[in-house]
Amino acid sequence: MKIRIFLGLLSVLATGFLQAQNNSGDAEFARPDLVHRFQIHISQAKLDSVMKKVKAATLPRQMPPRDNASNWETGMDMKWLKDLQTYWIDSFDWRRQEKLLNSYPQFIANVDGFDIQFYYIKGEGKNPLPLVLTHGWPGSTFEFFNVIGPLTHPSRYGGKSEDAFTLIIPALPGFGFSSLPSRPVNANTTAKLWHKLVTEVIGYKQFVAQGGDWGAGVTVRLGYFFPDDVKAIHLNFFPGITVPESEQSEAERKYFATINAWRIGGFDYWRLQADKPMMAAVALDDSPLGTAGWIAEKFWAWADHHGNLDSVISKDRLLTDIMLYIVNPGGIDGSFWYYRGALSELNASTWPGYVNTPTSISKYPGDMPVTRPPIETARRGYNVVRFTDMPRGGHFAAMEQPELFVRDIREVFRPYR
Repeated sequence: MKIRIFLGLLSVLATGFLQAQNNSGDAEFARPDLVHRFQIHISQAKLDSVMKKVKAATLPRQMPPRDNASNWETGMDMKWLKDLQTYWIDSFDWRRQEKLLNSYPQFIANVDGFDIQFYYIKGEGKNPLPLVLTHGWPGSTFEFFNVIGPLTHPSRYGGKSEDAFTLIIPALPGFGFSSLPSRPVNANTTAKLWHKLVTEVIGYKQFVAQGGDWGAGVTVRLGYFFPDDVKAIHLNFFPGITVPESEQSEAERKYFATINAWRIGGFDYWRLQADKPMMAAVALDDSPLGTAGWIAEKFWAWADHHGNLDSVISKDRLLTDIMLYIVNPGGIDGSFWYYRGALSELNASTWPGYVNTPTSISKYPGDMPVTRPPIETARRGYNVVRFTDMPRGGHFAAMEQPELFVRDIREVFRPYR
């Protein structure tokens, strides 16, 4: 009888262990009860609905630009958008891209009531360094697909196995297949979610972090709130710092003058998405081509492509990113909640102070002016240990220039292994 009870207990324990293993694939988690495997599969009915709207969409007349500028000066080149529409209808294959999106292990974790979609890819070798990569807007987790292989398995790409990372790539709340929050949130909340995801759900005691755009804001706060757990951070976007005019160096005066001039036209999207998000949501949520135009304009404006966006980001990759804003449960307006959250979470009372965590900043020449501060500005807010002018690339660095991005990341984090 005792033997039967013992064997029964072993069976129960083994079954529980197998369920935990199956629940999270081949990965191991500190809290497997909070994690389940996830794969993207958009219903054919949804895809048919999107395509029907893309085919039916009509484009407005092209407004002539001012001063013989490019049509993009008006906000969109209609010929370019018509070409994208034609490619979308005739050539784009979502199922092929969906298969690519599912080619790396991804999961949903419940963290403080938020369902967070994340990719979790273990690196080669004995001790790969855990690295959290955080995207921004209008990017997605897909931004990092060009660099996953070289970062996790460098020996397959001409590198050394001792430079390997284990990657955690979460989707921001309201983006991708992370759940829409019950209220608008931003970088402060997200940083705390990411820390809990990495240290409590997955189970790493220490890690490093990287981000651009909103991902930079999250990464900065990881370094600020959790300096004992976050060994170092890397930014390819510079979250702004206010410097009184009387204290500005000559380089800073030029920098802030450039930013102020850029904000007149370059910041309109931000104000709309933060101040009147539902206005944009009503216009875009039921219009796939409208959403494509809204997003693609930022890829055109912020990527480093010299008039040929296809040269750095193919139409397939661009449309995959766009589709992640169309077919996700929250639609594109889910991402606007993040901008609304900035009005409450990123005000003066919640903005971090000096970030003591070792900080590396890489400035890409094609990105918006705010991302390219002089080093004295960066040092006012961060423990800057590395400050790099990249030779090319823009806002979507990992997508545009994966080889440069990978080399930079390896060098930045090598001292923290």
